[in-house]
Amino acid sequence: MELLRREEAVAHHLRGEDGRNEADFSDVANYTASDEVLEGLEETALAEIRQIQAALERVEAGSYGFCTSCGAPISPGRLEALPSAPLCLACASRVAP
Repeated sequence: MELLRREEAVAHHLRGEDGRNEADFSDVANYTASDEVLEGLEETALAEIRQIQAALERVEAGSYGFCTSCGAPISPGRLEALPSAPLCLACASRVAP
């Protein structure tokens, strides 16, 4: 899965296993800024992976396509737009910030 490969590459970079030389202060500053962006991307990728895994668990349990909050069916259009959606639109609207 492409998402897993990208997350592994980001983690590899963040651990400093990409052979970069951090002797120069400006390089260190640039790497630090890059690392902050990559950490955000890694968090996003991991969250997406967790959502996909949860959706696959719902498929296995036979509850995929039903809201995990109220139990109502999730509209096909919502599932087409967001296949890992755990909530119907009404429940998602109540949860959204």
